[in-house]
Amino acid sequence: MHKLSTVLLLMCSVYPAAAEVAPLEIPLGEMVENIACFADPTQTYTLYVPSTYSRGRRLPVLLVFDPRGRSLLAAELFRDAAESYGWIIVSSDNTRSDGPWDPNVLALQALWPEVRTRIPADFKRIYAAGFSGGAAVALLLAKTTGEVAGIVACGGHLFANQFEDSDVPVFSVAGDTDFNFLEMSRLDEFLSDRSNPNRLATFEGAHTWLPPSVAREAIEWFELLAMREGLRDLDPAAIESLYASDLSKARALAAEGQLVVAARRLREMEATFAGLHDTAEAKELADSIESAQEYKIQLKQVAKARAYEESCNERRTTVISLLRDSEIPPPTRELAGRLLIADLKRAAEKPGEEGLAARRCLSGLHTALSFYYPRDELAQRRYAHVAKSYELAILIRDDNAVVWYNLACVRAQSGRKSAAVEALENALKRGFNRYELLRTDADLDPLRDREDFKKILASVSD
Repeated sequence: MHKLSTVLLLMCSVYPAAAEVAPLEIPLGEMVENIACFADPTQTYTLYVPSTYSRGRRLPVLLVFDPRGRSLLAAELFRDAAESYGWIIVSSDNTRSDGPWDPNVLALQALWPEVRTRIPADFKRIYAAGFSGGAAVALLLAKTTGEVAGIVACGGHLFANQFEDSDVPVFSVAGDTDFNFLEMSRLDEFLSDRSNPNRLATFEGAHTWLPPSVAREAIEWFELLAMREGLRDLDPAAIESLYASDLSKARALAAEGQLVVAARRLREMEATFAGLHDTAEAKELADSIESAQEYKIQLKQVAKARAYEESCNERRTTVISLLRDSEIPPPTRELAGRLLIADLKRAAEKPGEEGLAARRCLSGLHTALSFYYPRDELAQRRYAHVAKSYELAILIRDDNAVVWYNLACVRAQSGRKSAAVEALENALKRGFNRYELLRTDADLDPLRDREDFKKILASVSD
């Protein structure tokens, strides 16, 4: 949920001569971790070069930005598709979200000359993929270099106005219960209105990286765009295969009753395959679906669910502002009532768009209450306010051991010692196992002379 920084990234325009840079000698078809950038050895990455690579060739490169620097995990999602289509993967160890922007600037400043100098890259086909805050890193790279051929934006908190001065193709993707689903949908609509090359893919899941099957769709989409734009040779067999696959998936969606999603995919096919393949069949099927009464009903349901989600997000902002601005925090029950948590939980059990929207609202609310709001308020030691936030998060989901532990800490710091011990017991019941932290965490110091806390320590001693 990181908003794109306004930092101006100064990319190197002059690179060392090839003789000055040690060549990379790595095994093909394997993930190689912890490669240090020549421009800044503190910046490292995971590299994958497909087994089909032969010396002297230049290949498409995908730069991957995970919001926690989990380079191998993120690179593995694209591995099979990269092997199939002959792409190189460069996945950063150093990108971060939900904190200072400087680590991302340093990562890009080191990775860009690395790709331009040590990697056998096709300079016209450098792509970037990012999840959550990593999507903002991918966009920053595209905007500051002007040399990124496409972006995979997964679960990003991106805004349409960030793309007003960019025509980079965007493959947007989000889980159907991702709290950033709404932003990805709005971005896709904005890009469609501008006739910017774009595609929106969804999968069953919450705020997480895309599955490998969708990663393959993204790479295949960029392969088609590259053929259309003359960045690679035409491959009639591949075009025919990908068209048939897309059409089959659209028909399957329609057969499952997902008419809005099916029609959107078909319209995207028309745009993607224009100039590559006759799209009359896709257009005819899209026209047929969109003329159906059930499609119109579903379209209204989608609009209603979006309005519901938007009102929920506005309510969240209002209530969190109320909590932040209060000298004495309101009772948990009052705040829960204002947030309509009980109503949201009931709605989340419903099928269809309403249920999905409610689950996204609850997910976003839980994240705001268990992470973002506490992070801001803990710096000011407003422990009573943070305790209310954690209590609300637990009303939404009571299975997160870390939230229970954090609640114990702020209750201890605010003088609610018995309640702190109770929260700690709940954390342990839900699997909290960082026992050394129990023995050393200064936040729990107010509890250390209590017998019930000593019993907890004794029960988890090695």
